[in-house]
Amino acid sequence: MISSYKLSFPLTVFILLFAFQIDASTRHTGMIEDSKFIVDVPENANGDVLFLARGYRPESLPLSAVYEEETVFFQTLLQEGWTIASPSFAGNRWIMADGVKDLIALRGHVNKNIINIKRAFIYAETMGGGITALLAEQSPQGFDGAISLGAHHYEEPQWQVPDNPKIASYLPGNPKFPILLMSNDGEASSSRMYVEHAKKAKYPPVLWTVSRPGHVNLNSAERLSALRALVKWAESGKRPQAKAALQIMKPVSRAAFKASYAAGQVTRTRPLYGNIYTNFVMADLTKLGIQLGDKFTFIHKNNAVGITFVKAYSDVPLGEWLAFIDPESYVQVSRNYENAAATFHVKKGDAIMIENTND
Repeated sequence: MISSYKLSFPLTVFILLFAFQIDASTRHTGMIEDSKFIVDVPENANGDVLFLARGYRPESLPLSAVYEEETVFFQTLLQEGWTIASPSFAGNRWIMADGVKDLIALRGHVNKNIINIKRAFIYAETMGGGITALLAEQSPQGFDGAISLGAHHYEEPQWQVPDNPKIASYLPGNPKFPILLMSNDGEASSSRMYVEHAKKAKYPPVLWTVSRPGHVNLNSAERLSALRALVKWAESGKRPQAKAALQIMKPVSRAAFKASYAAGQVTRTRPLYGNIYTNFVMADLTKLGIQLGDKFTFIHKNNAVGITFVKAYSDVPLGEWLAFIDPESYVQVSRNYENAAATFHVKKGDAIMIENTND
């Protein structure tokens, strides 16, 4: 239940945020046929371009090429001189062959009109992993490799993996550029099957697993490690080994405390989905006496709502508020299949509070 909230003490927050925002870049936007695009070119662009292949989106969401540019992963790459190229794809649906076409068209546009491409890599998630595998098998020209997170190589998206899943018929198992797959243990079955399926290819894919529950629940350090290993593979021709790739982040608390309250800040929100990322850490919840399964109050300006501290979205009903520790080891506040940021008009930099309302 959402309610109006009046603070019982002045909200004074002493927080230091280490902004990881690139100082100078040029953003190019447009549309190629039915696919929108965003291309961010840093001032020190080095000719390496990372093309994004997003996951499945429901038709209820707007068609958009936005990506999570404020994450440490993308900001690190921009600072290093990488150009980021993000297509919307031609629709919010299961889009395989069209996704391949959109990536190829965007590469051609970038190389002709924006920057002379030295190397082109792909960063893919879920459905985008299937698109990337299809591209690697059928139209690999002009691409040097891909990292593919939580990749879906089955025939079509399903809420649950079928009892006897099979690799999609349009993937014969012969990728023609390096693919480094990375998945959380609980959703690695598709990637494991594709590794086995393509083991005799010129470039047999490699799987890294992360022992953390969730869906593409991977932090920036893990993603950067995967991309760096891919680049090294492309440069040297030496295939990396399969491995457990978990990296645990240990951020320090920057919250201000008074009585049963902790004050913090919104570090970013997720485009389209509205997840709220905060600078609270597990130690802050512990200091307030909040444990897994407990309910507590999330406060933003004059609004307050009860939320449950859980491990995953599936632990609460659809539409309910929840909080969990994200892969960067910060507290994330969300609604299950609803937009939390839009509900309270939350934006980056906003002051927020949490209160332990348990007896």
